[in-house]
Amino acid sequence: MLTDTKKYVFTPQLKMIAYVLIALGVVGLGYGIFTYHGEHAHRLWANLLLNGVFFLGISMAAAFFISAHYLAWGGWFVVVKRIPEAIMGYLPIGAAILFAVLIFGQHDLYHWAHHGVVEAGAADYDPILAGKHGYLNNIFYYSRFILFVGALVFLAYLIRRNSIDSDNGNIADSVKFHKKNLVLVSIFIPIFAVYISVSAWDWLMSIDPHWYSTMYGWYVFASFWVTGIAVITLTTLHVKSKGYLKEVNVNHLHDLGKYMFAFSIFWTYVTYCQFMLIWYANIPEETIYFKHRFEHYKTLFFLVFILNFVLPFLILMSRDAKRNVVSLTAAACIIILGHFLDFYLMIMPGVLGDHAGFGILEICLPCLFIGILILVTHTRLGNAELINHNHPHLEESLHHEI
Repeated sequence: MLTDTKKYVFTPQLKMIAYVLIALGVVGLGYGIFTYHGEHAHRLWANLLLNGVFFLGISMAAAFFISAHYLAWGGWFVVVKRIPEAIMGYLPIGAAILFAVLIFGQHDLYHWAHHGVVEAGAADYDPILAGKHGYLNNIFYYSRFILFVGALVFLAYLIRRNSIDSDNGNIADSVKFHKKNLVLVSIFIPIFAVYISVSAWDWLMSIDPHWYSTMYGWYVFASFWVTGIAVITLTTLHVKSKGYLKEVNVNHLHDLGKYMFAFSIFWTYVTYCQFMLIWYANIPEETIYFKHRFEHYKTLFFLVFILNFVLPFLILMSRDAKRNVVSLTAAACIIILGHFLDFYLMIMPGVLGDHAGFGILEICLPCLFIGILILVTHTRLGNAELINHNHPHLEESLHHEI
């Protein structure tokens, strides 16, 4: 029987933290605008792209978390599902921000977007980029974004609406809304499966347009997915620490811990495959991507591996660790930081060459996105019941034990 029916309250203290983070981020953004302009604008746009992609990826992962469990007829996650539902509320905001970055910062971010590179006879004509112009052109590029991201945002909205509506009726009504969501997630998953690779090519891999990897889409998906799980875990632990979600027990936390542990290993596997196969091929246009990062970002190159694999693996290896709040919190924070730095390593060398760094802009700008994510997530948590009490699989979730 469900006993926790308290409505979540977004505390003034946490709300103040979110506003302070947003203010700090705005200051950082203002600093970046006045400091990095003209021929130095690359650094500002690179940081906006980094944060735009990273935080949109987290909300996409939250929507995928909901959809995958619906489609697999998962029951254990019902008592925590309002957490990813709230996180995916950032989707339309994140999509709007990233779309603006891709429009106004395109020239500073992507060499293929320069007019002369695809015009035969031009001084900077590039035959390789001219050959890719059928895919990398503005009409097709922005059409892909609008079509795919628009579909994902709309489907996520409908899934959330049906979930909320299912609380307002009886069990029979809830089953009806559940079946509607099964149809919606059956549409969401294929679109997401295609676009997660396409988005990796469009937003990130095309920064280095002469280089390509057939593993890149999986690599970016693994990073989005494990980071999204880490954010879901942290939010669940925070909400639970405030006296809510009493129905969430160590077994549910264990499953979230298993996800972080397993997909940290999956990310490592994909990373190793991508690196090893390309290094072994020893083709100059293939190896240059890793050669540049290894030679000029060596510390970060190895730090990312330690943060994203070694530490999560060691921290979460045991069964007890996956059921312990301290170890779960530590692992989640490390994973989020590690994958943020991983995206930094994907973007900065291609845009800024050897001149990237960590300064006021790199430290403050993420605060803006963190603050917005906190504000959206916790506002949405307060707009609905914390547990979907009419869900057909609720009893399975309440009695979940592993």
